[in-house]
Amino acid sequence: MKILKWFAVALILLLIAILIFVFVSHRQNFAENRNYTEAVRAEAPGAMVQLTQGYTHYHLQGPEDGPVVVLVHGFSIPAEAWGDTADVLVAAGYRVLSYDLYGRGYSERPRVMFTGEVFERQLIDLLDALHIDQPVVLAGLSMGGAVVMRSAANHPDRVRGQILLAPLHQPLQPPPMPERMGHYMISAFYVPTLRTSLDADYLPEHVRARMIAAYEAQMQIRGFTRALTSSFYAFTTEDHPSFYRQTRAYDLPTLLIWGEHDNVVPFSQAEGVRADAQVVEFLALPEVGHTPHLERPEQVHRTMLQFLQTL
Repeated sequence: MKILKWFAVALILLLIAILIFVFVSHRQNFAENRNYTEAVRAEAPGAMVQLTQGYTHYHLQGPEDGPVVVLVHGFSIPAEAWGDTADVLVAAGYRVLSYDLYGRGYSERPRVMFTGEVFERQLIDLLDALHIDQPVVLAGLSMGGAVVMRSAANHPDRVRGQILLAPLHQPLQPPPMPERMGHYMISAFYVPTLRTSLDADYLPEHVRARMIAAYEAQMQIRGFTRALTSSFYAFTTEDHPSFYRQTRAYDLPTLLIWGEHDNVVPFSQAEGVRADAQVVEFLALPEVGHTPHLERPEQVHRTMLQFLQTL
């Protein structure tokens, strides 16, 4: 009994030490010191539009009569995560819309649970606000893939097809801890670690500079970490495969691109995506990680353009 008592005391002390470490790391790394104000919005490149749930920062480029492609970024890096993709598509004659999801970049951080419905509503509201009535091609990167497939499933009349790069497909399970503790963990470790990863050698200097500047700017705007935490607990856990299957029922063609060395969304999940969605072309890239459009830009962009020409 005495041994069990000391073991329990030691365990409690260890938990307290871990909590102190997490809290101290949070205080050291938490950079949010600016409210989301008109002054912040004025700094943003591109344009702003107020939608039903808040302001959205976007870029709309290319010929006004060109077919529209919408780029939806992933979990934490804003629209700059697409690198040179928009420029390549514009040069080929497409009209390209890219934007920051709520809680990211220069878009607003509404006081809501960041569910799939929130991101879907933002995308459809944005198309409506910009008077884009013709069917578009939706391109989704990582978590953006789940946003794309949900939006296509619920608004098939607005969509011609989808392009998915390492998309979120299987629901994620949040860690067995309260969301508030998850907030501290993301703030203490995930946010600064991701910033460090943007110094990757494979990134061209102009792409690296844009991504770092965008990431550091969003880190300073209050509500960023809250948005990440809520997205992890409220959105990534949803039933994404059901929306993929709905797009198959509507016969919406899908291009799937995945790096075989992806350690964020495992390449093994590609089999499930191919089973659920109407995948008409699959590009698997050996020795490529989670960002194939940045690691193999020429091959990925060529494949995207070839797919777009078939629609």
